[in-house]
Amino acid sequence: MRGTSSRLLIGLAFTLLILGSCPSNRGSTNNKASTRPSVVMTTDKTHYSARETVTLKVTNHLGLIWYIGYPQRDLVWWDIEKAQDTAWTSVHMRMSLIEGGVEACRLILYEQPIGEVTELKSGSALRYEWNQHICLFDTGPQSTQPELIERGRYRCALRYSVSTVNTPGIETQPWKRPTELAEVDVIYSNEFFLE
Repeated sequence: MRGTSSRLLIGLAFTLLILGSCPSNRGSTNNKASTRPSVVMTTDKTHYSARETVTLKVTNHLGLIWYIGYPQRDLVWWDIEKAQDTAWTSVHMRMSLIEGGVEACRLILYEQPIGEVTELKSGSALRYEWNQHICLFDTGPQSTQPELIERGRYRCALRYSVSTVNTPGIETQPWKRPTELAEVDVIYSNEFFLE
């Protein structure tokens, strides 16, 4: 009888051990990291040689978002920041224009460079290809050659909002289109080096 009891206890212990190791019988803890939908900004590489094209991509994994877009070719929807010691500094620049098939920097005196609140739907992406040429804001009305941005460590930034400014009467008065975002969030790209 004693041998039978021992075998039953060993069998019961073995069964409990097997049942305890089955995934369906474990507690509800999940070891996977939870991922929240977000907006992601990346460059195609982390190191670029001079004049190599930098491809910037923003992918919206949230619902509908808004950002400031510009109809002027020399202004862009993203900002660039350079690492300076322990801080990031904004690079004040514009993109070049194409004049007669050649890149040129020229200050175009707009009435006011007004951005447009532009939507980016969920699952959509923005893409920009940049050849590392910039125009500084002190460029005059005469055309000059664009400059190659200084070598260093950079990141790009996008300011966006999950809600836009509600402008009353915009349906009948389109000149009142919103030019500001509501509550602004900022995302940054990965860091990249221009060598």
